[in-house]
Order: sequence, then structure tokens, then C-alpha cells
Amino acid sequence: MEALRVAVIGVGTIGSLHARVYHEHPYTSLVAVMDVREERAREVGESLGVRWYGDWETMLSAEDLDLVSVATPEQHRFAPAVACARAGAHLLLEKPLASTLAEAERLVREIEATGVTAMVNFILRCDPRYLRAKAAMTDGTVGEPCTIFARRRGTALGAEVYGPWTNLLISTAIHDLDVMVWLNEAPVERVFAEGVVKRCGQWGHEDAVACLVRFANGCVGLLETSWVLPPTVPASLEAALQVVGTAGGVFIDGANHGVAVVDSERYSHPDLTHWPIGRTGVEGDLRASLDAFITAVRTGQAPVVSLRDALYAQEIVAALRASLRSGQPVSLPYREPEQDGTYGAGGGVRQTEARDVR
Repeated sequence: MEALRVAVIGVGTIGSLHARVYHEHPYTSLVAVMDVREERAREVGESLGVRWYGDWETMLSAEDLDLVSVATPEQHRFAPAVACARAGAHLLLEKPLASTLAEAERLVREIEATGVTAMVNFILRCDPRYLRAKAAMTDGTVGEPCTIFARRRGTALGAEVYGPWTNLLISTAIHDLDVMVWLNEAPVERVFAEGVVKRCGQWGHEDAVACLVRFANGCVGLLETSWVLPPTVPASLEAALQVVGTAGGVFIDGANHGVAVVDSERYSHPDLTHWPIGRTGVEGDLRASLDAFITAVRTGQAPVVSLRDALYAQEIVAALRASLRSGQPVSLPYREPEQDGTYGAGGGVRQTEARDVR
């Protein structure tokens, strides 16, 4: 089989890593990158020896593409993703799908209508530690799940970078909410959230959120997430997962990967899991996720994270944000009000579909 012709739309921090993986991968040929910041597009394109563009419309008209990664901010994802799908390009979308649940639902319907393979890049589902946790849930090691606790703490630098255009739940906590559903294989009945507003108040967002998630099988999920710690902490992202069941448990500490580095300014724990650079280039969870997407396109296998999986995670986020606004528990399925006071289609997936997790 010939190498798949690939382009990346949006080559910021994550999108440039996508581009590098495709450039290094034996089954893909990176042919183009695009970013509205033309200097950034030029920088990444020239560094990888591929064509670069300042708008996706020109790129789509000029290139014959088999698949595209869309790694723009979520508020700019709808139009290029739909256009690429209608052009017949398979899609890897960064999460979340969109800024609102209603737009995410429209995006899923538009892409599904084209019949292309589409996957959403929730990289924890390709993390060996979380895959082992999934195996322990499946083979009976844990027994009946009772509680799932997740933590994802970033530093105040995250608030400075992401706060002006996105919020903590949809950008960060959504990873752990997706993992909870994937591990537990039960639909969510209701959610409740409390938030703390400090620095992010200038953008109308929370700096820290504590979430309670009740599942239909009786399991209770707890999630703590924040953008509060100073940038001087050893690990820029502190994550953890703890699952307790009637027969056993699984415990993941994601803050320390066994390596500490000390220089003249700080003591740090570098990330060796998500996208470290190794002998073959970009490695870790991101490489594994893109590998899974490429395999799905080449073989016709189901993607690791479907559009409906991602839509369900976004529905949970929308319900949690409604709880933050009201101070009350919110039930699922959840319907998000539109700006005109009416309601969107709502219920991103039926409750039975929430069990279709991989």
C-alpha cells in the first residue's frame, strides 16, 4: 500500500507534533501544513520540507489528501473539518470537538454523513498505564467498580495560555471524564460541580473545579482539576487515577515518571509519557494515538475514540458547566440551551450508546 498523503491544519504546539509524527511514520507522507499565522506555517513547513499554507481552502484545492489532522482551537474546527471530510479526507480531530455541545453535535452529523473514518485524539486511551487499568476492569481484577478518582492539575501558566479562549473543563478535565466512561462502561446519570474563580475570572472561567459524577451502575466518579500551582513545581502537569472496586483496585501516578532533572533554576520531573522525543522521533501516547488512527484508515478497523465517544464526553462537560452555573446537580442526557433560549438537539448519545466504548 502506498503511503497515505497527510496534511495538518493548525501547527501550534500539538499540531506541529502531529506533523512530525506523520513525517516520521513509515505509512504516511506529510505533504502540507497550514496555519493562519503564516510565519508559523512557514517555520514548520520548511523545517519538515513540505508545502505550507496560510488558509485551509487554498490547501484543499491544491492538495490531494488521504487524511488530515485538524489541531486548531476548538472554536475554529468546524469549517475545516467538514470541508476536509466532504473532500474525502479521513480525519483526526483534536479534542474537544467544538466550543459548545450544540456545535459538536452538528459537526458529528456533518462528518458522519460523508462516511470518512474519523477519530478524536484522547491520548489517554493509548497510554499503557490506562490500558492496563482497562484490562483490570475487564478481566475482573477490580470487581464491581465503586469509585473512580481522577486528578489533573496544571500550573498557572496553563491559565495564561488557554484561559483567554477556553476553559478548564473542556480543555483539560475532558480527558479524565472520557477515561471514566471508557473504564466504567456505564452511562452517566447525573453530575455536580463546584468551582473556584481567581485569576481566570478575567475571562469568565474557573481556576479550579471539583466534580462528582454518578454512573448508572452505582459507581461514583470524583475529579479534581486546576490551573493554580506556580510554574516552579517539579511537574508541569500532575495527573492521577485511582479505581476502587469490590475485588481490587488500580492506581496510577502520572506526576513522576522516574526521572528528575536539576539545573541552575529548578528541579523538574520531565514528561516521558505523552510526547517525549526519543530515538525514533516523537514517541509516547501521542505517537500511539496517531498510530491507531493510521491503522484504522489503512485496515478499516474502528477508531480507538469515535466521534460519538467524544461527543458524549462533551455532553458531560456541558452538564458540569450547567451545574457550576446553577449550583445544583444536573441529569443526563443533557440538552444545551442555545443563545436564543431554545435548546439544541441535546443528548449527544443515547444512554445505551455510552456503553459502546473501546
